[in-house]
Amino acid sequence: MATDRLTRAVVAAVRAAPCSLRALADAASVPPSTLSRIVTGTRAATPAVAAAVSRALRVWGARCDRLADRIGHASSKGDA
Repeated sequence: MATDRLTRAVVAAVRAAPCSLRALADAASVPPSTLSRIVTGTRAATPAVAAAVSRALRVWGARCDRLADRIGHASSKGDA
């Protein structure tokens, strides 16, 4: 199966995600088998799946940024 740019982007995101494929699939509300098939090249990514994966990663990124900010604020206040 030839891979298009959208599929390649989803594959790269799944592989680079800071979590398991299953956790990403759960966060994106897509079946893990769908992401697995996209990664193995037996299925192309649809715009809907790509958008769901993108949203899940953005939510995690924003959450991680907020947590990192809290740590930074706590450490700058001299809390030990």
